[in-house]
Amino acid sequence: MPITFLLSAQADLDGTSRRDLARKCAAGELVRLRRGIYVPAEQWQKLALWERDRVRLAAVAGDHTPGRILIQQSAAVMWRLPTIGAHSKVMMLASGPAHGRSRGDLRWADRRLLEPVTAVDGIPVTSRAQTVIDMAAYLPFEQAVPAMDHVLRIDHVQKLPALEKDDLRRLARQLTMGTRQARAHRVIDFADARSESPGESYSRALMYRLGLPIPELQREFHGPDGRLLGRTDFYWEEEKLVGEFDGAVKYGTALGGSLQPGRDALVREKRREDRLRATGVGFVRWTWSEAVRPSSHPEGLLQILLRAGLTRRKQRRPR
Repeated sequence: MPITFLLSAQADLDGTSRRDLARKCAAGELVRLRRGIYVPAEQWQKLALWERDRVRLAAVAGDHTPGRILIQQSAAVMWRLPTIGAHSKVMMLASGPAHGRSRGDLRWADRRLLEPVTAVDGIPVTSRAQTVIDMAAYLPFEQAVPAMDHVLRIDHVQKLPALEKDDLRRLARQLTMGTRQARAHRVIDFADARSESPGESYSRALMYRLGLPIPELQREFHGPDGRLLGRTDFYWEEEKLVGEFDGAVKYGTALGGSLQPGRDALVREKRREDRLRATGVGFVRWTWSEAVRPSSHPEGLLQILLRAGLTRRKQRRPR
């Protein structure tokens, strides 16, 4: 994370002053991350949105304050694991009387360490395994599944190995409360390395919670000559229905770039869909905005899938 932090507490030591920092911030030369911590605007503007989140967290946990160990969603951001929804609080491991304490955007929570604390880019964090187990134990089901799916795959970008379900279950059994163990095991059991994006993972978890039939993942369709026609995000055999989560990355758009797919990508996707429809399957598509709408919303994922022909069974309420 090659970025320079400018601290007001050290300003007088390098020939500047706190007033100079405030003036440069007002002029747009610096960006204020939090009280007393700034970064050069030129460096900040070059960062993708998710990297800005990591820098903000580093400004909290990397300021040499003893005992600042990131946990849960905050640790997940440092590990580059998918997090769903807005998380305004910086989650940190509590010690002693700090349990449950909040100050501004900082929150300390008591968590039993299942593995030794490690570091990412010099920032103290819980291990990758502990991070996803804590998310599974304390977050809503559909918010925890994307991170758990992710760690079951090799992370080629960070050169990290896939985690094994048996090892995750063993660690989850060390959680102090039976209800937290049960929640964590439910997420671990449901997780699937074949899910290729956070949007697919979130959608699948939502389908489960809403009582919809769970689809087959990454189904391949071949023509009469054996040629691969396409591979789909979701497939329901009984309904002969293909489901596709339409995220920007699906069309080759880089994260943090334009969300509008290019014309060539749209044409390729349309031809792919036509080939698959020729096999006799139906198609249903949705986006992030539809996936996160309430289940009662006419353009939410539940209503979209019901209109496409799926039948809702008993709604599940993972706790």
